[in-house]
Amino acid sequence: MAPNRRPTLRDVALEAGVSFKTVSRVVNGEGGVSDRLVARVEETVLALGYRPDDRARRLRQFSSEAATIGFVLVDVANPFFSTILRGIEEVAIARDCLVLAGSTEGSADRERQLIEAFVDRRVDGLIVVPSGSGAGTLQAELDRGTPVVFLDLESDVTAVDLIRSDHYNGAYEATTHLLAHGHRDIAYFGDNPEIFSAGLRLEGFRDAMAAAGLEPRPDRIVTESHDGTDWRQIVRSYLESNERPTALVSAQNFVTVGAVGALHDLDLQHSIAQVGFDDVELADVVEPGISVVPQQPRELGRIAAEMLFGRIDGDERPPRTQVLRSDLIRRGSGEIPPPG
Repeated sequence: MAPNRRPTLRDVALEAGVSFKTVSRVVNGEGGVSDRLVARVEETVLALGYRPDDRARRLRQFSSEAATIGFVLVDVANPFFSTILRGIEEVAIARDCLVLAGSTEGSADRERQLIEAFVDRRVDGLIVVPSGSGAGTLQAELDRGTPVVFLDLESDVTAVDLIRSDHYNGAYEATTHLLAHGHRDIAYFGDNPEIFSAGLRLEGFRDAMAAAGLEPRPDRIVTESHDGTDWRQIVRSYLESNERPTALVSAQNFVTVGAVGALHDLDLQHSIAQVGFDDVELADVVEPGISVVPQQPRELGRIAAEMLFGRIDGDERPPRTQVLRSDLIRRGSGEIPPPG
């Protein structure tokens, strides 16, 4: 069998030294095959990494020739990922391609299940927001020639195209903006820094402070993994029980929403400055408007899809990484000066 090609039933039959019909019966769970041959075929299936192709059965209502790609994301309820999906679909629709999508919810088992389910349906390629836990499954598919593009996060898997936001410089710019408006006591609220993107954002914050000759107090850095409702209470409790900073960097969209709610709860929205990383809905409607360094999720999705279809079409250039930068949007919250 040629390298980097998906094994077929005929490959299994040839390798096992049995007929095509025998392999078909074993794979489809039919009778009439001796235990000895069943064992031989099953061992060969495992050795070659053969997977049954049920795409036609499942998608016949659309077209037996329908192209499909899979999108493995973290949380479709997060507007960031749902907007990325829209960007992917725009490119896919233009190519008469179906997009299958599923959320991992941060679960390693769920990530592996989704990858395997999409592969079982013989998708033509995968766009994955990796957690790192599915690296073995992804590497196996890459070895078999399945085109894969990573989106937003890096992984231990090598030789893969990647499109992501500029997490480091985004957080650096958000912090520098507050420093330029006179703030020196800045608190940082962000996701778990063990997450690739969150780690880069925290690094950007620290480096911007260091460039200004400042070292943030340990208690000024709050990093956890929660949704927007949790972050509202976290930020509120922090502001109620600690000496208040003059400014906040909220380094994720759910964190920003939670921080805005907390500031309004305490009537501090005009007293404490805030710059968020990633834009949020109604950011220009609340008072003051929320200054942010936006990501471009729709463009991220579009570029990821174009990268993937390029590979599907035979692009054999070395893997490449594209980093998408954004400029800060000034809406009012980030321009509040420190007291005094």
